[in-house]
Amino acid sequence: MNNIIIITGVILLIVAAFFIYIRFNLRPIGREKARKRIESLLENVLESGMNLSDVQVLIESGEKGFSEKFVYSKKEAVDRPFHIASVGKIFTATLMAILQEEGNLNFDDPVSDYLDDHLLENLFVYKGKDYKDQVTIRHLLSHTSGVADYFEDKAIDTENMKMLILKEKDRIWKPEDLIHFTQNHQKAVSRPGERYHYSDTGYILLGLLVEKISGCSFATMLHEKIFSPLQMKDSYLMFYSQPESGNNLLNDIWFAGHEISNWNSLSIDWAGGGIVSTLDDLKVFIHALNHYEIISEKTLKEMYVFKHKFVTGLYYGLGFMEYRFRDYSPTLGFLPSLRGHMGVLGTQMFYDKNSDTTVIMNLGSTDYTSKSVRLLIQILANVFRISVNSSLTAEDSE
Repeated sequence: MNNIIIITGVILLIVAAFFIYIRFNLRPIGREKARKRIESLLENVLESGMNLSDVQVLIESGEKGFSEKFVYSKKEAVDRPFHIASVGKIFTATLMAILQEEGNLNFDDPVSDYLDDHLLENLFVYKGKDYKDQVTIRHLLSHTSGVADYFEDKAIDTENMKMLILKEKDRIWKPEDLIHFTQNHQKAVSRPGERYHYSDTGYILLGLLVEKISGCSFATMLHEKIFSPLQMKDSYLMFYSQPESGNNLLNDIWFAGHEISNWNSLSIDWAGGGIVSTLDDLKVFIHALNHYEIISEKTLKEMYVFKHKFVTGLYYGLGFMEYRFRDYSPTLGFLPSLRGHMGVLGTQMFYDKNSDTTVIMNLGSTDYTSKSVRLLIQILANVFRISVNSSLTAEDSE
């Protein structure tokens, strides 16, 4: 995320924390009241939103006995597949974990053991020294390799990637093109392991590692190792595969004020977040992952070590983020510490095993990246105000 989004997001979160405390005051409510309040929140977002076509939310909490799916659209309110953006990084990280458990690699292996020199050339040169042989898979997973980010970082002697997406909408970007963009127009930001710097370039390298080590395409690995075993029939890698269901409908995608769902320049994501999926498919995945049906508990715990601060209240592990809502305000300490990932299109996929809580969201617009976090907090605040006391009715609340 760029600095403007981060700063805006933090401000919105602080405002959201204050708003929730004053507005809700943590008083208990019934399930029906919670549902109606969430409906109202989502309807207001859609009605007042510019550069926004759809609002899709799945929220479940076993602890609170609450399970609802909300789908609103300015067109036809259909639960269509959507572009999940950087939520897809979890899938890339999961494939790396599968390959480790199969004995094909170790997270601490140098990347140079697998990828050819021409792919690593000039990516890790910092202050005149090339650190490519010191970069490990773990560094890439945790965004600590020092490599620049082709999507957000400034470009040297050319327009930045965001501008190219808009100007060259018919261009198909291959993974190697994205690597070359960083090689030719960007500089490393640090030595490996020295600092956290979010990088889509690093995740393109991870996708290429998946292909080199497995001998299969990245798309094939997604389907064979995750989508097909879990019956995620509406999920696929855009530009590289098709959904098993044959459902090729796609929700609108708003980027910098343009609806770009049919633009070839969307190919800039790939292993950094080029997956299309649905609320239901993502729910299946995040549940299977957290119940050790895909990778072992030991490996997941290793990936769930959140050492790096992304922004206030949001921390990074190995391909996963963790929300710590108390960081925003002590009044939000009653909310669970969700684990998953968010994306620049206002996409969210998070789960908390202790409360058996799932939150999946799609707003489909870069204008709603930080607003999706505020909305997430507001939704959770309603759900976790629900009283499990059966004597409390909607009329008893407020």
